[in-house]
Amino acid sequence: MGKMNILTGKCAAVLWEKLHRRLDALPPKARLATVAVMSAAFAAGCLHTTVASIAGFGEGGGTMKMRHIEKPDLPVQESMKLYNNVYGKGTEEN
Repeated sequence: MGKMNILTGKCAAVLWEKLHRRLDALPPKARLATVAVMSAAFAAGCLHTTVASIAGFGEGGGTMKMRHIEKPDLPVQESMKLYNNVYGKGTEEN
């Protein structure tokens, strides 16, 4: 996990540096326009996601059904049989 954080941090630093250099090379009006277009595209994506999730809310066509978790069919080891016999917890096999 630590190596991944270091790698992610390095990639973010490189991308930030490249973006910073490109924006610094632009005149102030072009820089403002670039940032405004990027922000508008991000806001449009957020708005589309929100509207799409609200518009489709409740459209399932069916009723909700309760499903219960079934007991797993696990193999019983000899040590577990001994443990259950000693502490009074019977198994299905006893």
